[in-house]
Amino acid sequence: MLRHVREESRPSFTLIELLVVIGIISLLISVLTPSLSRARQQAKATVCLTRLSEFMKGLTAYAGDTDFQLPPMTYKLQDTEDSKLHGWAEVLYTYLYQDRDYAWDEDFPVQRNHKGRYELWVCKEGVPMADSTGHYRVYELSWLKGSLDSVKARLPLITDANPEVEDPNDLRLSCIPKEHIAGLQGEAYIDERHYGGANYAFNDGHAVRSTSLKEQLAEDWDLDPNTPNE
Repeated sequence: MLRHVREESRPSFTLIELLVVIGIISLLISVLTPSLSRARQQAKATVCLTRLSEFMKGLTAYAGDTDFQLPPMTYKLQDTEDSKLHGWAEVLYTYLYQDRDYAWDEDFPVQRNHKGRYELWVCKEGVPMADSTGHYRVYELSWLKGSLDSVKARLPLITDANPEVEDPNDLRLSCIPKEHIAGLQGEAYIDERHYGGANYAFNDGHAVRSTSLKEQLAEDWDLDPNTPNE
């Protein structure tokens, strides 16, 4: 004789319980998302600081082989109007890696991450625009001293620069406040891209993030290359 086995009913979510769970998950996501975003920014800032420190180690090694001379800030292979610009990054890259296989027919190819081969020279937090706004810049007032041992200890040598712009020519605007300027020519300015601060590398090899150094540079030591090295 067959017996019908009664299946036990399985518990299930009611619609209200499901909505409550979804609401809790949404709340947790809204709370955690800013924290995760800040953690990502902090990670990128840390990578940037590490890179700046590595630049300074390489720069110190280069200076040791060149009587403390800094690489040229910019240079041309030929003294003609249409000759492409190169700079300190190409010199330092070549010195460190013994590699000259980059685009000589383009301006600043190493800094501009030509074909993705030189990611080391582009800040992860920067948003490249016209192949230029993500890269690092030298601080010209320091670089114009010519030698590493002539740079004041409190003056940075390399900084974050070139924030996102709609038109690269905006980087040349004369109305940019002086505390933002990273170069005497006004072609770059310090960008607070790392959650309200910028990263700076100094001649003793260390790199720091600061939210106030930009203004201090303008007030104390900026825009005057003849300030005593104290």
